[in-house]
Amino acid sequence: MRRTFSDYKLVVVFVVLIWGVEIVNIALQHNLNEFALRPREVGSLYGVLSMHFLHNSLGHLLSNTIPLLMLSFFVSALDKMRQVTFCIMLLSGLLVWIFARGGLHAGASGLVMGYWGYLISNAFFHRSFKNVSIAIITLLIYGGAVFTLFDFRASISFEGHIFGFVAGVVSAWLFLDKKAGVSKKSI
Repeated sequence: MRRTFSDYKLVVVFVVLIWGVEIVNIALQHNLNEFALRPREVGSLYGVLSMHFLHNSLGHLLSNTIPLLMLSFFVSALDKMRQVTFCIMLLSGLLVWIFARGGLHAGASGLVMGYWGYLISNAFFHRSFKNVSIAIITLLIYGGAVFTLFDFRASISFEGHIFGFVAGVVSAWLFLDKKAGVSKKSI
């Protein structure tokens, strides 16, 4: 339990940091978004990680904050917060960089969808009462998140949502306990 709260403190620091970045970004008329991800531009490869800290508006950040706090709390309860977060940020960012439409991609929604995908698929890969309970709660609270995977509006990085989800599923598989759950070979 102590580790859960220690890991969760990191998420709170992350959320405070992205809010701080957004306040500075607003003061700079969102000029920091030049550091967001630009697909297939080698000079923008830093955006693979920086995209998660930048948002297009205050409303964009607000829509990510509560799900980020809630879902990350559940992930931290599974004692793999740091590895899962880094894997989701890196893998989703790389997939967006390789496959997404042109333009700027910014926001923590890829991380949110990654946590969502991780929590649901972790219950499949490692069937335990705790994991299944967390997945059910996640689906009850954020089941509607599935629709963001199919939001193809030009102003939405649906690629960030989809690849975040994929990165979450991959993270659940990568960090599978070898002693329990579904074996990697059977998948």
